[in-house]
Amino acid sequence: METRESSTIRSEVINKAITYIFDHIDDDITVDDVARHCAYSRYHLTRMFKEDTDEALYQFIKRIRLERSAWRLKVEKEKSITQIGEDYGYSSSNFATAFKKHLGVSPASFRKNSEQMVEESSFSHGLTLDDLDKAEKQITVEYLADFTVIYERKRGNYHDLPNAWCEFIDKYRHLADESTTYIECTIDDPSITDENNCMYELCQTVSADNPLVKENPDILTHSVDGGKYAVYHFKGFPKFLYMVYQEIFCRWLSRTGNELDERPIFDVYRDMREDGYMEIDICFPLKSGT
Repeated sequence: METRESSTIRSEVINKAITYIFDHIDDDITVDDVARHCAYSRYHLTRMFKEDTDEALYQFIKRIRLERSAWRLKVEKEKSITQIGEDYGYSSSNFATAFKKHLGVSPASFRKNSEQMVEESSFSHGLTLDDLDKAEKQITVEYLADFTVIYERKRGNYHDLPNAWCEFIDKYRHLADESTTYIECTIDDPSITDENNCMYELCQTVSADNPLVKENPDILTHSVDGGKYAVYHFKGFPKFLYMVYQEIFCRWLSRTGNELDERPIFDVYRDMREDGYMEIDICFPLKSGT
C-alpha cells in the first residue's frame, strides 16, 4: 500500500468536534449532539467537517463506533459479541451486517483471527506476538500528574510519523525549553483502520499560562488528564513499537485483568538517537479499580 502524506486538521471547531466524538463514542451520540457541543448549526458544522476531513460527520461517527467495537472485540475477550454490539446501539443481526460491510469480516471471524491480522500488518515487520518478551518485565503502574500540551492532530499513515515530527518540532521550536517533553498519541489501530486514514496527535508540553501561546489563536492546546497508568518502558527501535502495543491489547490486558479507561494512550519520548534507537514511555490509562 502506498503511504499517503499526513494532513493536519487545523480548525479549532473541527478538533473540538472530533474530541467530543472520541470522548463520547460509547454513548448514543448524534450529529445534532456534536453540533450543540460546538455551538454551531448542524448544517454549518457538517459542511465544515466535510471540508476539513474529507469525510461526512455522520459517517465519521459510524466508522469510529464500528472500529472501536472491533478494538473491543480484540481486547475484551471476556465480553460477548452481542454485548459489545449492543453497547454501540446494534442488535445482534444489525451489528454483524454493519461490521462485515465496513471491515470485510464478521465480528466472530475478526475476534478469532485478530492476532493473525495484527501479525500480517505492514507495521509488524515480520514479527509475531510470540517473539516479544512478556510485557510484565517492562511495565510499572504509576500515577501521573495532569499536563498541558500544544498539539497538532493529523490524519494519514503512521509510516509518515518521522517526517511529521521533524516539521512539528521545527515549527514550535521557539516555544521549547529544557523542560519540554514531546508526546505522541496514535489514536487509531492500523490493524483495524485503513493505514492511510489513521489519526494521531503530535504534542509538546507547555505551561498553561504561556503568554506566547495565549497570544496566538492558531496554536491549539489541550490538557491531558493524569491518574493511574500502566507505563511500558520501551527501549529499542521503532519497528518493534506496533507489536508492543498489540501485545498489550491482545494479551496483557486479559492476562492481568486490567482494563483501559477512556483517557488517551500516549507515548512520552525520553531519548532519540541518530541510529533510530529510542527510549519511550508508553502510557496506558487504567481504570482505578483494576
